[in-house]
Amino acid sequence: MNNLLEKAKSMSKVVVDSGAKTMLKTDIVFLEREVKTRKQKFGVEIYDLMAQLEVDDGMSVDEKEGKIRLSFDQARKDISVIQAKIDSKKEEMTKTEVVDAFASGTSGAPGVEIPADHQPAAATIVTE
Repeated sequence: MNNLLEKAKSMSKVVVDSGAKTMLKTDIVFLEREVKTRKQKFGVEIYDLMAQLEVDDGMSVDEKEGKIRLSFDQARKDISVIQAKIDSKKEEMTKTEVVDAFASGTSGAPGVEIPADHQPAAATIVTE
């Protein structure tokens, strides 16, 4: 009976961990979509800005480049914030995988399993 209870607990942990991984993967997909959307918005901003600057002869080239640079810097900042969130989610996913590896009896390296019948070598002390 105790063994059955342990198996049930183990299965529920697997389901919870699987749900957490799925949620992290979903979060990453949405964040990556957010990066793409921001890049697209940047493209539209730059196109509109360059179209406006092409007609405006009252500005120097340096001023025009400054406006473009400002738009790029803002987009880069926005994207780096989103990318930091993606990296955090990926790191959290990796930690979950490592914890799962330890819990399942592996050496901690994903994909490496220790056979159930494995017996560690006996320690031999040599004294001379």
